[in-house]
Amino acid sequence: MTCGKTDFNLKERIFNDYREWIGHYLSTLSELLRGAVKAVIDYVQSGYRSFSYRQECDVKRYMNGQPDKDEAANIVLNASRPFLKADESERVKGQLSYIVQDMKEERQQSRSRGFHM
Repeated sequence: MTCGKTDFNLKERIFNDYREWIGHYLSTLSELLRGAVKAVIDYVQSGYRSFSYRQECDVKRYMNGQPDKDEAANIVLNASRPFLKADESERVKGQLSYIVQDMKEERQQSRSRGFHM
């Protein structure tokens, strides 16, 4: 019986230490990047095939402040890696690529609207 209780206490301490580490790690990131990383983690935990509207907005909010969208996507992915398994990382990479492409198309459309004669 003591062995089971000891195992439980050890697991609880490990979980609490990990949660503290995650909190510290996220606190070192900028607020917008922190929101994007949290959105990525929420997406992976949800098990959905694509980002929710809110998750996509949180990622875009960070990326809008960055001049190079591809580099911004890489930063989000790399900042998220400590929380992702290899297959999850690939899923996230695909979703971030989709967002980058979408943002580039939106930018191109808004530019072409501005040049009507």
